[in-house]
Amino acid sequence: MFVTCCNDICVSMTEHSLSRQFAITMHERAIESCDDIEQLRSVAKTLLRAWQLQASFTEDYAAQLMHLTPPPFASTSRAAE
Repeated sequence: MFVTCCNDICVSMTEHSLSRQFAITMHERAIESCDDIEQLRSVAKTLLRAWQLQASFTEDYAAQLMHLTPPPFASTSRAAE
C-alpha cells in the first residue's frame, strides 16, 4: 500500500480513484515547480478555505444522516404548509 504523509496526516493512495490520483500528482508537480512565494501563499490559502468548507459540509451531512439536526430548509417548508 502506497502512503503519503504530510504533517502527520496520512492518506492511503489506494483509497483514491485513478483520476483523483492523477489530479493530486498534477497539482503536486505544479506546486513543486512554482518559484513565486506570493502565488504559493495564494494557493495555500485557497486550499485551506476549500478544505475547511469540505469539512463543514461533511460535518453537516453526517449530522443530518444521524438526525442530529433538522434538514436544510425544514423550517421554511413547514411554514409553507
